[in-house]
This record gives sequence, C-alpha cells and structure tokens, in this order.
Amino acid sequence: MLAPAEGTPIGIQKFEGPAPSAGLEAGPWPGEDRVADVLRFGLIGMGAHGSRYAAHLAQDVPGARLAAVCRRDRAAGEAWAAAHGARFYEDYDGLIADPGVDAVAAVTTPDLHLDIARKAASRGKHLLIEKPLSVNAMEAARLARAVAGSPVTVMVAQTLRWNSVVRALREHANEVGTLHVLRLSQRMEGQPHPWQRDEAVAGGGNILHTGIHLFDLVRHLTGDEVEAVSCETRRVHNPALEDVFAAVMRLAGSGALVLVDSSKATRSRSARIELVGEGGQLVGDHVHGYARRITGYEIVDLAPAAPVHTVREALSDFVAAVSRGGPPPVTVEDGLRAVEIAEACYRSAASRGPVAVERASPEALDVRAEF
Repeated sequence: MLAPAEGTPIGIQKFEGPAPSAGLEAGPWPGEDRVADVLRFGLIGMGAHGSRYAAHLAQDVPGARLAAVCRRDRAAGEAWAAAHGARFYEDYDGLIADPGVDAVAAVTTPDLHLDIARKAASRGKHLLIEKPLSVNAMEAARLARAVAGSPVTVMVAQTLRWNSVVRALREHANEVGTLHVLRLSQRMEGQPHPWQRDEAVAGGGNILHTGIHLFDLVRHLTGDEVEAVSCETRRVHNPALEDVFAAVMRLAGSGALVLVDSSKATRSRSARIELVGEGGQLVGDHVHGYARRITGYEIVDLAPAAPVHTVREALSDFVAAVSRGGPPPVTVEDGLRAVEIAEACYRSAASRGPVAVERASPEALDVRAEF
C-alpha cells in the first residue's frame, strides 16, 4: 500500500495477531540500541498536520522516539528521515510491519483509517489515529470492531480536548447549574487541499473535518449523548462539499439544546463556546484564549492556563496510556460517536428535517458481532 496523499475492505476482523509491541520489552531493530521505556513511533502521513506530529515526536514528547516515517513524496520523506535518524517507507504496509516500530500514528486522509487500523492491530502495534475516525459511521463501526479484540491501545486524536480554554470551561461547568443550552462555533478561512473536494477520500466537508471537533466537545463537556439533530449546509468556496453548516441538537439525558455552527468561508478566526445553565453562563473562545463566568451582570475571568501544543499533549497522554496499560483519554468509541453525530447532520441536511442519531450499540461493536 502506497503512502497516503498529503494534505477499504468490508467485514469483521477478529484479532488473531501477536501480542502488542509495548515499547518496553520489544527487541531493537538490527543495528540500533534499544532504549528502555521509550515507545518507538512510525508516522504515516507528513502533510501539514502530519509534520506537526513529526516535529513533536522528534523533539519534545517524553518517552517517545520517531523511528520511521511514511510519505508519498519520496525525496522529501527520505531527506527528512535521514536528517532525523529515522527509517523511510513509501509504503505504509512496510512501516507497520517494521519490528522496530511499537506504535503507529496515522495522520492521513480518513479513507485509509480502516485499512491502517486493521493492519496495525494484526501486527500488535498501538495506534494513534487522527480524527475523524473514518469517512462515515459504518466504516467507523467496522474500525471499532476491527480493534475490539486486540490488546493494543488505540486512541483517537480529538486534540481540542487538550486546549487550555476547553479544559477551563470543563473544570468550571458545574458552577452554572443545570445546563439548558450549549453553543459551539468555529470560523476560519477555507483550506484548499485538493483531497478536501473529493468525497470518496474526505468523506465529507466541514461537518466531518471541523465539526467533528465540536461534536466531540459536546459529549466531553456534558457527559451526555446527542439524540436528535436538525442541520443545514451551504457550499460557498468548495464546489463539491459543504464549507458552512449550522445544526440544532438535543441531548438524550438532560434534554438540553445544543447549537453548533462552523464556517470555512471567512477571512477571520474564532472558536466560541457557551454553556448556559440555571445559575449562570460560561463563555470562552479557544482561538482568542479567554474563558469567563457570567452571573447576573458580573463577569469573572476563569484564567485558563497558558496555551499548549495540543498535538504534543495528545501524544504524551497516548504514550502514558500505553505505558500503564489503561484506556486512553479518547477511545475508539468516542471517535465513533462523533462520526455518528456528523452522519446525522448529513442525513438531516439531505432530508431538510430533524433526524435521530443512529448509535451503534455496545453489542454491535463487539468483535463477535455480525454485519
């Protein structure tokens, strides 16, 4: 399999591969010294976002080392690998099979995620996979089943969870009492990567690639599930897929309303979050770096921590999860639930009416389940 472009089979795969390469006991690659307690990463994808992973893994993630990279641009990939003491693969099958790789970070277009996950699990490689989990809910559920019986750690990189403003709002959420309304928005300029205009590769537009962050935060901030969605979309600059959407949602447990919108058709950036409860409001913007509580006419600064590199923080917590053997901060099920919300948005927009979110049951995600 060639490396992914920068910028899958059907069926259940029961895990029958080797035990995971934990990064603590596995032997060295021939010719290299094995460093104890270091997780050796293979990185698939070195586009704009993948390059961030590469930089952090090469510099500032304790307990991690970048051992191998995969990139379609062979000359650039080989040059980067040579400069950083890593092995280069033009084919991600070879990288996954590399005995000197303990964990795979997949920063690729989502159409490749299912194939990468199946192969990583069968080789006993831990997996950090970029959002969205897959191109649609069916493929995401297949991915969840493919890794369900594997002893490896699999985490979805919903990196906004590590944002300092998001963390501050979550820590103070109980201060506003019973939640009635949650609002999340993200506005930015368009991103003209060619693959983002190809539905077969991208799976969708703004809903699946930016909205997916917001859908994950709905669950992360409330601990609740979305049960119903009404959504509308527009195409402004992207002729093939939506670059603007707005949705109204209802939470299953509390009945609270959620408003989510995003635009990739503006020469500006903002990312606002508002939690409106019985006892007050929390308001913040994770682009502009503020978080505040409003009670009556009083506004109190919540003083969020200094900004962090969220990719680095996600990588660090993934390494910690592999080391301790516990569940990662963002599970495969978390990734699946966000994709299910995205899919409900698309169904609502197509039908021009509200729809229920169709969630796979825990039994359906069991490795023994049948299609």
